[in-house]
Amino acid sequence: MSGDDKDPKERLQCVQGTLLRQEKLAALGRHAAGLAHEMNNPASAGRRASEQLAQAMDAAEDLSLALDRWKPTVEQRQLLLRVCRQSQGRGATRDMDPLSRGDAEDALASWLDARGLASAWDVAPTLLDAAIGVEQLEPVAGLFAPEALPDALAWLEALVRARALLAEVRQSTTRLADLAGAVKSYTHAGKEHPEPVDVHEGLENTLLLLNYKLKHGVEVKREYDRGLPRVQALPGGLNHVWTNLIDNAIDAMDGKGHLTVRTARDGGSLLVEMVDDGPGIPPELLSRIWEPFFTTKPMGHGTGLGLDITHRIVVDLHHGDVRVDSRPGHTSFQVRLPLETSAAA
Repeated sequence: MSGDDKDPKERLQCVQGTLLRQEKLAALGRHAAGLAHEMNNPASAGRRASEQLAQAMDAAEDLSLALDRWKPTVEQRQLLLRVCRQSQGRGATRDMDPLSRGDAEDALASWLDARGLASAWDVAPTLLDAAIGVEQLEPVAGLFAPEALPDALAWLEALVRARALLAEVRQSTTRLADLAGAVKSYTHAGKEHPEPVDVHEGLENTLLLLNYKLKHGVEVKREYDRGLPRVQALPGGLNHVWTNLIDNAIDAMDGKGHLTVRTARDGGSLLVEMVDDGPGIPPELLSRIWEPFFTTKPMGHGTGLGLDITHRIVVDLHHGDVRVDSRPGHTSFQVRLPLETSAAA
């Protein structure tokens, strides 16, 4: 059958599919710079931590040889390892005010210095930041001879530092994997068939995808009903809907404000609602926002296809409903998806 012989319904589905793919590519293009920056931060942090980890491991090996001179017992080594493994990585003092943290570091450094550790003032911040203080170190001081204690404490600090850096590498790579997963979930290449979808997973992936825009002044409040069932849907299509609505909300608030993402059961439908406290949509434009190529954004900041395609995905492909209620300080987009019926293939 030639292209001209296609029936109108098949031709319309082909056009809709092409529009959706084009809009996805355009949206990814708009977000590419932000995503690259968002990925660069954990990548740089991971590279820096891995370099410091190599140095920490070298120091731990050298200090282990120094400690071996004192022939530590199994009990002594087990105590050092236990204190190390009870440490909390980095960030235990994150919530302390600078003055209190400075006093705590001085007190710990003085304690270490009094026990003969030459590098006491360098070691104290690492130990304190891992929640290891005098209380945790007193048993070590009681078990080691005074002449062996400095080497034991120095080895302990090197091991704590290595574990903290390893945690940073793990956090960085996890963040990169999460971002890559969000992009994959958004595009959902090769999975454009209906399947059971957890809308919360898609919403969280979208928030992660747009974090580079959110983190500069948008406070996100989640009001999720985690007891909601999965819906039979096109995953990539729904993710595109969430991206359009959240991205529009951020732009409407000019990057600063409050965004509420809510899920709930509404009769026989699953409701997803996005509420922002931006200036609202002017009443005279409210009836036009679903029109193709209509946009209130400045030239070059939107194609005018976002809400049109949102409407097509929700209504035509998922047999759902999408509405908007807007006034100054409160704009709510509500998407309702049927819980029983399936999305169109």
